[in-house]
Amino acid sequence: MATPKLSDLQGPAKNFARLVFLIVIIAIFYVLFNSGKNFLIKNDFVKEKVDPRATLINGLSFDYKVTRVVDGDTIHIQRLDGEKVEGQSKDMTVRLIGINTPETVDPRKPVECFGEEATDYMKDLANRKVAAIKLDPTQQEFDEYGRLLAYVFIKNSGIYPNNVVFVNEEMVKNGYAYEYTYITPYEQQKEFKDLENFAKKNNMGLWSPNTCNGLRTPVAPPQD
Repeated sequence: MATPKLSDLQGPAKNFARLVFLIVIIAIFYVLFNSGKNFLIKNDFVKEKVDPRATLINGLSFDYKVTRVVDGDTIHIQRLDGEKVEGQSKDMTVRLIGINTPETVDPRKPVECFGEEATDYMKDLANRKVAAIKLDPTQQEFDEYGRLLAYVFIKNSGIYPNNVVFVNEEMVKNGYAYEYTYITPYEQQKEFKDLENFAKKNNMGLWSPNTCNGLRTPVAPPQD
């Protein structure tokens, strides 16, 4: 019995055959494309594009809850399972790496410009929410006050990974925090410096001439 040709098929059968043929051709091109791409990457002919955000949040474990916000750069966390944080304490103070916000709680200093706004923004971002922390191998684990030094991530409702908020980053890019390097450079330093410059250029938050203009003291009101 002779094998039927495409021209012998009628109506729906012919259209179905064409669709199958097209799918097969696309699949072959897809396999060849990926094989060629992997060959080029493996042999260093081209560099694989890496998504920095995907790399940063890959493997995060949302095992914590933010129990209290001290100010714009310091929070308290507890483990959801009730165990000690980093084997040290069930209630751990975390100092966010790479940022510094205007002072509000230091009894030796007056409340600085935009400090209360920074604290309120941190509360909106993180307070009572499920969180993940990430240490930075370039930094010591604890500072001189016994606070854990970390990047903090919050998981909101929505589809992963778009529902993950990188808190340190949010504070700088929206003008609620200054970029801050403590002794040695940290992994996200360039990104945070770029974000601070972005906030400056766009007069955001504490960089606005109508708030602090980047200064620690409030901007004087215009003279009549």
